[in-house]
Amino acid sequence: MVKIIVLLVCIALGLALGPQLAGNKGYVLIAFDNYTIEMSVTSAIFLSFICFCVLLLSLWLARWLWLSFSRSGAWWGHRRKQKANVHTQQGMLAMMRGDYQNAEKLVSKAANLSDAPALNYLTAAEAAQEQGQDKKRDKYLEQATRITNNDAAVLVTQARLQLKQQNYSAALSSIEQLPHENLKQDAVKRMLLTILPELGLWQRYIDLLPLALKAGLIDNAHYQIELSSAYKNLFLELANSQGSDAVAKHWNGMPRKQKKQMTIAAAACRALISSGDNAAAYQLLGDLINRHLDSELLDVAAELHLNDPHPLLQQLSSLRRKHPENAVLMRLIGQLHLQQQQWPEAKELFEQSMKLAPSIECYQGLAEVHRQLDEPEQAIHYYRQALAI
Repeated sequence: MVKIIVLLVCIALGLALGPQLAGNKGYVLIAFDNYTIEMSVTSAIFLSFICFCVLLLSLWLARWLWLSFSRSGAWWGHRRKQKANVHTQQGMLAMMRGDYQNAEKLVSKAANLSDAPALNYLTAAEAAQEQGQDKKRDKYLEQATRITNNDAAVLVTQARLQLKQQNYSAALSSIEQLPHENLKQDAVKRMLLTILPELGLWQRYIDLLPLALKAGLIDNAHYQIELSSAYKNLFLELANSQGSDAVAKHWNGMPRKQKKQMTIAAAACRALISSGDNAAAYQLLGDLINRHLDSELLDVAAELHLNDPHPLLQQLSSLRRKHPENAVLMRLIGQLHLQQQQWPEAKELFEQSMKLAPSIECYQGLAEVHRQLDEPEQAIHYYRQALAI
């Protein structure tokens, strides 16, 4: 707009001054070193006008050339970027088809011009691992890390790939680098459900299980099984490494709700027995049996090796009067009489238990009683019955 105004002003001046200059052309002399240029004022003005027009034309031409080159470069850049996006899409589809070699080639080639290069490198890393090329996988992961500066997506992908290779320690290390808010994600919890038991991190696994149940990652039946198994392993680990005092201390510090689960209580008692502290096991077990006549607790009681079993025998006999139809309780009392070599009492209890619920333990107990009573035929009969079950 400015150039047009200047041009119009020049034309106006020419129209205004032209007639006056026609009668008086004037004189212009330009001297430079040994050169001189002479012309009329009218010619000088006209030459200046021509030079100004040439300058404007040159500027316009330069601008047009610059814009042409810029548009051409932008067009080529847009075309290369579009091609990279197409390669990325094709690589993702190849990954879904299981064509890992082609997928790696396409996504890695397009990474530099991709809209999300980290995604390309993560996909390439997964494709490389599926081909068993761990060095290339690590290279792609390093490139993705460099771009995103340890972004959560990179760490989660890295942990998932390490988990696939059963490299549980490395996978846990990757997860522990995640920000706290990412540890609440279901995908991370799901990986930890596999990693923590494999590494024997039982307390962390126990703390994770309620969160997994709340998130719907496991059902209640699975939760109970895994919780009991975790406590069993934790108690045994404490018993083997620190002794029965550590087991008792941990039991005393547990939530009351978990203490009421008899499978967990039985695991604690068995851990005390395995550590050789049968007295502590009986102290815990005796109190539990009085409140919960559970079959699993009674099975644990049968594993006790007490120097004086009479207190336990008296306790169980008292419970029998309250629960006369409990076959497991009768069988346990019979086993205690068997240990005390009280054959008639043991035989009577085994037979009564058999009437309520036949079991291998009862057949074996009766076989042993008849063997001790020098009744081999009866002993053989009951041994065969035990083997037949």
